[in-house]
Parts: sequence; structure tokens; C-alpha cells
Amino acid sequence: MNHSKGELGGLLSFLTSESKVIKMQIEVKKKDIIEALKNVELKGKWASTGGLSSKSLGNYIHFQMQDNNLLLVNSDESTTVIKSVSVDADDEGSFVLEIDTVKKYLSKMNEDISLTVGDTVVMQSDGKRATMPIVVHHPFEGRINRFIERWPLNFDSDLEEVLKLGVIDVRCGVQVTGDEFHNAIDGCEILNNGIYKLDFHESDELSNPKFIISSSATVSAYREEMVIGNSVGESSTVIFSGPLHKFFNKDEIINIFIGDNQPIIMVTENSALIRAPRLGI
Repeated sequence: MNHSKGELGGLLSFLTSESKVIKMQIEVKKKDIIEALKNVELKGKWASTGGLSSKSLGNYIHFQMQDNNLLLVNSDESTTVIKSVSVDADDEGSFVLEIDTVKKYLSKMNEDISLTVGDTVVMQSDGKRATMPIVVHHPFEGRINRFIERWPLNFDSDLEEVLKLGVIDVRCGVQVTGDEFHNAIDGCEILNNGIYKLDFHESDELSNPKFIISSSATVSAYREEMVIGNSVGESSTVIFSGPLHKFFNKDEIINIFIGDNQPIIMVTENSALIRAPRLGI
């Protein structure tokens, strides 16, 4: 069958438009997505076998549209974090981008940003336009998908019950402010070893409940008894490493759930974190 040039041009145009189907259209505020990216990047001092090093949780972010919220999710083999940002979009779906690329383009945009997701992600703001390649999948896609399946985790502002999450043996919960948590970890970081202990002491006949964050080295130590908003459960202790305070803003209320040598779960109104304990210390 013969086709004229006009017909061929129209056919090619049709095929091209079909191959670049728009999957999602998302409207978001610049300050909201920058803040969320900073949280899930978890950039700070991490302890390793070679000592303390400054790094991020990973190089990629998994974006998921769910119930008019854009979820930003990151993970490695020991930590998974999720942050929810309210956006103007009705679509459902997911995509993965490289963090540094997103940050560089975001810095050039104005306050109102549009993300068009198809074969690529196109970021637009007024007359500015940037195109970013989509990463095939996040290196820890399985962990991310399992966490998303449990989202949203219940945030109880009164903290009346211990959170249950799978087989994790959570024994207690304490409620602190982001500001208190930041200050305590900042104090512990003076020791420069990146390893922290969380101690919850339940109330008894002689004392009120106590929540202590500490760090110790051979001849040095720092401890801080934190102000507790609410608490529930029994005495527990866990050791962890990593700049988990970087995930939270100072004006947030955080419910922290621990059990003896169990993964730590931290939940706010619009975010959650799970971190494996540090064993053998």
C-alpha cells in the first residue's frame, strides 16, 4: 500500500504521540518538595566499619502518587523512609528519579511547579522547563513497596497505644518534638562516633517515665534526658546509628516506638521511618 508524504507524516505523528503518553500530571509547591527531598535524602554522618563518614541514604528517590498525595520514599538495606506531600493531582502511579538531578533543576524553578510524567519527567515553572530521565527502578524497590503497602501508619497525637508493625516486637512509644530530637542527637554527635542509644524507663512508684538518648566512647560520653509529651508501654533499650534526626523538621511531633534490640519506628502526621537496630556493640 502506498502512502503520500502527508499521510506518512500524520502516521508518524500519531505513533510518536501514542508512545509518549502522559501518565501523571502533578502540581506541587517548590518549598514543599525541596523540604521533603531534604528529609528523605537523610544526608549526614553515618557510622561504618571504617569510621564516620558524611553521606546520604541513597542516590535515588521513589515517587508514588496515592490519594492526592505525592509520597517520596527512600531506602537502603537497613532504613526505609516515607514522606507525604499534599499535591494537586488525581492520578495514581510511580516513578524513580536521581536525587541530585531533581535538586539541581528545582533550584532554578519558581514556587509553582508542574511535573508531567511520561517516558520522561518534565518539570515546568512559569517559562522554565527541564526534562529528566526516569530511573528503571530503585535499588531497594522491594523494601519500598512493602512499606508503601502499609502506608499510612497511624499517627496518634495522644499516643495511647503501642504501634504494631508486622513481626517487630515493639514494647513502648514516646512522643517528642523534632526540636528536642535534633538537639539530643546534635549533642551526641560531639563524640563523633555516630552510634546512639535510646533508653525508655517506664514509670514506677518513685519516678515518672524517662526517655534518654546517649552516646559513649572509651573515655567520653554524652546523655540527654528528653522532655516527653506522652508515653506508653514498658522499659526498652535499642542502639542505632545514622542521622535519623535529619528526617524530621524541628516543628514536628514524633512518636518513637522501640523494643529491646528491635527495629526503630518513628511516625509523624505525614511521614514514617523504620531503621534496623545496631547489634553486637
